[in-house]
Amino acid sequence: MSAKAQITGIDGIMDWFDRHATSPYYAVYTYRTPSKLDKSFQYTKPDLDEGRMLLENTLISMQQQDDQTLYCIKLYHSINKKNSVDADMAHDASLNFRVTEMPSMSSMQQITGVERSNYKTDAALAKLMETQNIILAKLSQEEFEEENEPEDKGVLGNILSSPQMQTLLIAGLSKLLGVTDNDPHIAGIAGIENGDPNEAILILNSLMNKGVSVDHLRKLDAMSNAKLQSLLLML
Repeated sequence: MSAKAQITGIDGIMDWFDRHATSPYYAVYTYRTPSKLDKSFQYTKPDLDEGRMLLENTLISMQQQDDQTLYCIKLYHSINKKNSVDADMAHDASLNFRVTEMPSMSSMQQITGVERSNYKTDAALAKLMETQNIILAKLSQEEFEEENEPEDKGVLGNILSSPQMQTLLIAGLSKLLGVTDNDPHIAGIAGIENGDPNEAILILNSLMNKGVSVDHLRKLDAMSNAKLQSLLLML
């Protein structure tokens, strides 16, 4: 059966020593096995007060190191011829003690649980931050691409935005409306209101939506003024 501490803490140990020490000789042992002791330190001088001070200072040093070792102190009435003591000698009293209380099993489980919980929480937060950074980087890239993406005007819009095609369409529209190149109203065709160059394009866009094609305008442009006037009279 394994040995257990009878007293824990410096105050209790020193109180026990003061009540049982009738001579200055003692030795403190550690347990190698439940029945085998190894000597840690001893006092074999004749001064009881000095021996007591050595014991108390040593216990304080153990406490500062959070020493939780199980010790055994034995008090002796005399020493051997070698000016020493050992575990097999007759002794007046003995005590199993610990300087520092060992944590209970529930405390160990609680500490371990907290550490495990903190580890899982830190890992989850790190993963969340990583995912968030990826999402933010992707959104920023998409916004950048949207801002720099050229506006798609469609096939018709691209055709009408060509300066050469605009010239051809305006010429065709001019003939369709019976306006010559020298007519002062030509500016009104290119921009009927306040010289707006986009209005002619809007009109042509509307005509094309109604079925007028670029090929039709080419044919109109190729007609003579007389044929165009005849055509206009039929409208």
